[in-house]
Amino acid sequence: MKTKKEIAKRYGGLCVALFVCALGVALVTNAHLGTSPITSLPYALTFMLPLSLGAFTFLSNIVFLIIQKILLGKQFGVVQMMQLPAVLVFGLFIDFWMWATTPLIAENYPWQLAMCVIGSAVLGLGISLEIICNATVLPGEGMVIAIVYRTRKMFGNIKVLFDISLVISAALLALAVLGEVVGLREGTVLSAFLVGQFVKLTSRWVRRLKPLFWTARERRLARLHHANLQG
Repeated sequence: MKTKKEIAKRYGGLCVALFVCALGVALVTNAHLGTSPITSLPYALTFMLPLSLGAFTFLSNIVFLIIQKILLGKQFGVVQMMQLPAVLVFGLFIDFWMWATTPLIAENYPWQLAMCVIGSAVLGLGISLEIICNATVLPGEGMVIAIVYRTRKMFGNIKVLFDISLVISAALLALAVLGEVVGLREGTVLSAFLVGQFVKLTSRWVRRLKPLFWTARERRLARLHHANLQG
């Protein structure tokens, strides 16, 4: 049974992680070389309706949460519902950083490329922090976990397919409504590749924070699970 102090630390850490993730999303998006795959559909919708990227991120994640409910059935509980306030906070953070990073927008291609790379690094760091907090996940990731639970397939493979489906949906929707593809360029491909690499890189240092958020029993179980995977 987790204490109130442990829960407060985990969700406090999660807020920091989401703040960092939102900065990464804003930097990649405002580089104007194409947004990240997970943001591609909400970003395309901003060209069609007068709502912010943060608002559409929240609304699209509600759909992901509903799909989780359908997939998990009775296994869907309070833990999954905590994804809702998490993505609400995430959406607000995205809108803040989209506004705060506006002065960085430029037409200089090397600078745009640098923004995309830096944004991918920041997003990777934020994801590493989100994982180590061990609190909850965003509905997009939760939906992938639910699909993995039902199909017994590897998380990495399902995550790649999920991201690809979002990019394709964004492209098809934009073509149907606007007559052109928006928000999908070389930066989308670059971000898709780099974020995972930066997650691996930053996790080496971020995992040192594990004693702050994980109980001794959880750390023992994690080590046992890792040993079983290796063996």
